Amino acid sequence: MPAKKLVKHPPRRPAALEGNGSRPPIKSYPTRAEAIDRLERLRSVVPVFAQELMSARRQAAQLRAENGWLIEQARQLQRARALSNGSAPLSTSTTGR
Repeated sequence: MPAKKLVKHPPRRPAALEGNGSRPPIKSYPTRAEAIDRLERLRSVVPVFAQELMSARRQAAQLRAENGWLIEQARQLQRARALSNGSAPLSTSTTGR
């Protein structure tokens, strides 16, 4: 096995310090009232996001369960088809991979 060539890179600085444009700069609020107003708006939005997240997780779990059932149905159909054609049945692995 050939020896591996080591490549040295200069140390990287955090992207946040460079201001690479990936995010707009955070606006500072000149007054306490503006900061409180923004916090109140965020407090009203966060529960909505949490509810959407829980809904998406439930739906993902249902889809995984349905997918497992469909995979098993397909395997049963393939086994039945293989038996009716007189060939050996396919693997009955339950891992799905």
